[in-house]
Amino acid sequence: MSRVRLWLERIGVGVVAFLSLTAPFVFGFVYYLGVTDGLEINVGDPLRESRVWMIHERRGPVGIGWLYTRPVDAPQAGVQCAHSQLILFEWRNGLSLRTDAEYCKCYTPDAKGRLREAAVTCR
Repeated sequence: MSRVRLWLERIGVGVVAFLSLTAPFVFGFVYYLGVTDGLEINVGDPLRESRVWMIHERRGPVGIGWLYTRPVDAPQAGVQCAHSQLILFEWRNGLSLRTDAEYCKCYTPDAKGRLREAAVTCR
């Protein structure tokens, strides 16, 4: 048996093992999104909040939405800014991936240390 054929067999076994182990997770995650309001990470932290949810219309589920927020450089001292990106994966009328919705907000800490939206423009 040649070395190339041996490596191709190993790669093939690895791909089959990877697909076999990840498929149940993917189907389970999509099912979870379909029966709940979605998955929220870092709720209440406007600088690092993320959310994944199933998009439903009258005829049933039509896609998956993902909103994630990350901190960015602030335009002035004492202000913290966050950039948010919305990604929509839809399967209505064919598969599509939309990434055109994004925005940036700035926050200042109040007397209790909580972040409140500020009237400052992001960079």
